[in-house]
Amino acid sequence: MCLRLVRSALCCCCKLGVKCLCFLVFSTIGILIIVALVVYFCFFYNKSEDTTTKAYSDSTTGTTVEDLTSTTGAKALIRAYLHNLIDRI
Repeated sequence: MCLRLVRSALCCCCKLGVKCLCFLVFSTIGILIIVALVVYFCFFYNKSEDTTTKAYSDSTTGTTVEDLTSTTGAKALIRAYLHNLIDRI
């Protein structure tokens, strides 16, 4: 009878150990997937050279001294600077 209790306790411990091990493995895999998605969307998603340089160059190529003194030219220059700053982040 004592041997039967030891065997059932050992099986119970093994089942619990396997469940804990599976929980840790799948949690680690899930966390790695979430981190990979965050890194991908922060650094690589929709970051082509054509779109980032084109938006900045289009808004600043036609600026002259008269444009800088006008409010619309200043707004366009500030907007272009902010877009360039955001693209760097």
